[in-house]
Amino acid sequence: MSYLYALSNFQLPIGTVNELICGLLIQFNIFTNNNDGSKHPVSAAIYGAIAGNTWYRCQYILQDQKIGMYNNISPKCIFFSQIFGDLIGVPFNYMALRWVIRTKKDYINGSKNDPLHQWTSQVLINYNTNAIQYVLLGPIRLFKRYPILPLGFIFGIISPILIYFLYKLNLKLIKKRTFKFDFNFNFWNTTIIFSTMSKFYGYISTGPFTQFLIGTVTMFYMFRYKHELFKRYNYVIAAAFDTGFNLCMAVLFIFVSGGLLNSGKPIQMPNWWGNDPDSIEKCYA
Repeated sequence: MSYLYALSNFQLPIGTVNELICGLLIQFNIFTNNNDGSKHPVSAAIYGAIAGNTWYRCQYILQDQKIGMYNNISPKCIFFSQIFGDLIGVPFNYMALRWVIRTKKDYINGSKNDPLHQWTSQVLINYNTNAIQYVLLGPIRLFKRYPILPLGFIFGIISPILIYFLYKLNLKLIKKRTFKFDFNFNFWNTTIIFSTMSKFYGYISTGPFTQFLIGTVTMFYMFRYKHELFKRYNYVIAAAFDTGFNLCMAVLFIFVSGGLLNSGKPIQMPNWWGNDPDSIEKCYA
C-alpha cells in the first residue's frame, strides 16, 4: 500500500478491512477472551483506530521524507518536525472537535435538518454500521445472508491478473499490426478503480470536482507533457499549498470563528454577493 501511495499518490482506505479482521478475530475467539459470547461494537472502533492510524502514520512519514529529500532536509529533521507537528495538531484537533459538537450537534444527531446537507455525519454512521455488521452480526453470518459479497475477494484477486494478460495480448496484436488501437492496459490499476467505485459522496461539496480538475492538470498534463517541471516542483508546490491551507484554516478558526479578536464572540461574515446571508457555508463565488 505504501508503494501504491508513493507511485500514484492514491491513499487506499483500509477502514472496512480493519473492521472485517476485527470481526473475524472476535468471532473465532482469536486473541480474545469472550467465551460468554458477549460482544461490544466499540471494540471494532478501537481496533480500527489503532490499525488505521498505524498505516496512515507510516504513509505520512514516507510522504514527508520524500518532501524532505526534494528540499535537501535530513531525515532526522523531518522526523522531529513530524513530532512537533503532532504536538501542535492534537490540541487543535481536539478544539475543532469540541467546536463541532457544540455548534453542529443538532445537525449531527438528526434532531435538526441541515438545509445544506453538509453535516451528514456519514463517516460516524459508517463507523457504527461497520461495528454492527462485523462485530455484533459477524462476518460469517453476514456473508451467509449475502453470499455474493465474498465473490468480490475472488474478483479482486483475479482482475489484476486478467488486466496483465490483456496488456500482453494488446501488445502482441499491435506488433502483428492486426490491431492498431492501444488500450494502455499498463495504466489500468484495479485497486484504484475499485476503491474509487466503492466511495459514496453523500454530502454536497465541490471538493471532488476540484480534485478532478487539479489532478487532470498535474497528473495528466504536467506529468505527460511537462515532466521535468513536474519532477522538480510538483511535490514542493503541493506541500506549500497544503501548509498554506492549514495555516489559513487555523487562523480563521481561532481568530474569527473562535472569537479571539472579539472578546470570545464569533465574528460574523459580512454579507456580500458571493455568500448566503442565512448560511456562511453556502458560497456563490
